[in-house]
Amino acid sequence: MPQKSLNAEERAYRSIIKLILSGFYRPGDFLLEVELAERLQMSRTPVSRALARLVVEGFLDKMPKKGCFIPVPTPEDAAQVFRARIAVESEAAAGAARLATEEEIRHLEDLVAQDEEAVRTLAKESFSAINEALHLGIARASRNAYLERWCRYIFWRSNLYVFYLDSFYRSVERSQVPPQKTPAQHRTLVQAIREHDPEEAARLMRVHIERSYEVLLFRPEDPRP
Repeated sequence: MPQKSLNAEERAYRSIIKLILSGFYRPGDFLLEVELAERLQMSRTPVSRALARLVVEGFLDKMPKKGCFIPVPTPEDAAQVFRARIAVESEAAAGAARLATEEEIRHLEDLVAQDEEAVRTLAKESFSAINEALHLGIARASRNAYLERWCRYIFWRSNLYVFYLDSFYRSVERSQVPPQKTPAQHRTLVQAIREHDPEEAARLMRVHIERSYEVLLFRPEDPRP
């Protein structure tokens, strides 16, 4: 989405995510409202609202009198987050396979094509935004407001691990990035939704999230740069 078409809060929100994606902020760092407003050349109000949104979505935590900070990843939290994603998003995928409209399915297919291009060009910010739109688009197509809300929260919480442990985001050189399987997994998942096969859609979503967890948490090398 072009920056000029976004309102101030959305620009602040995307800009903060971009700073995190770039590695400017690390787990344990506090994101100070005044400092961010100056860095982004924005007033404090949209920055404050963007930070509050990231707290509600589970990406940031908040400490009384100290402000918002990036939580430090732990194996126990990761296991809980990804198990929750499997439970909630599998059900959402099944619902989408039953209830998604043709327009929604075409939109998901367009996102898969964009997904593949973002991986090809190592467009990290675009890949993140497309991945968000696809997963939350599936949740929205399930026609269950509670599933959609829970999907949004645990999706962003899991991104705490994705941003800091996934080789796609950590690597600088193209040669350092291992083959990215996410677009192919997304394509087969959206195909199951197109075929209105809820059992297959749920299974593919479960496999997709399980593999993401395994890649992030069970690599032989040290996950920290």
